[in-house]
Amino acid sequence: MSDAIVHLSKKAVPAWWIVLSRELADLWIGGKALYLILVFSVLLGIETFVLATNFELSLFSPQEMVFETLKTAIQVSLFIGLIIGADSISGERERATIEGLLLTPVSRRQIILGKFLGALSSWPAALAITIPYMLLLSQGNAVFGPAVLWGALLGTILAPAFTALGVLVSFWCNSNKTSFFVSLGIFLIFLLPGQFLQWLNPIQAGFNFLSNLLVNNQTIGESWALLEAPVMFAVLVIGL
Repeated sequence: MSDAIVHLSKKAVPAWWIVLSRELADLWIGGKALYLILVFSVLLGIETFVLATNFELSLFSPQEMVFETLKTAIQVSLFIGLIIGADSISGERERATIEGLLLTPVSRRQIILGKFLGALSSWPAALAITIPYMLLLSQGNAVFGPAVLWGALLGTILAPAFTALGVLVSFWCNSNKTSFFVSLGIFLIFLLPGQFLQWLNPIQAGFNFLSNLLVNNQTIGESWALLEAPVMFAVLVIGL
């Protein structure tokens, strides 16, 4: 990879783009992102079948089924981005390839940017896979359009934040095991329920925002404040 960066940098190709291209190839051509997304597709298919069965039993409304599917998609995509980000720097150290990158005429900021964008690629893939399932579960209900719109907005806020969190942890950890363990622990803390944390927890606040719009039929004006925690968290982590 370092030889490719040196060669292409002479052609005035942005260094972060070279790193990104390499990361995408490693992640999606038989890499961890491909396998994780395939597992996600299978699990989402199972959940859709279960929800559709419960709909026939009148246990869930179309709005509730679409919300639960969207909620699962966002949670899993955040986890995938976090895990890939957690491998970005510590993995290079563990495989003894970080020295080759640092010796190239590329700033560390561009290396981080390329790796961050590569890890972030799992979110649009997960969203694209989820949309047909939501269309099926919506049963022609008008909830489908708002679910795609607001789900994409929330995911686009949270996915970069948790991917950046994984990269940040990976930067400070010398081994992949430590990086994965710390990242997973942080992620589980964010998933813990708690009444007083719902306004501070970016995941819980974001899901409350979606629930109010998609299930409880509240207006955007009534729920907009719930996006403050996800936005502030994203700005803080990405800034770091």
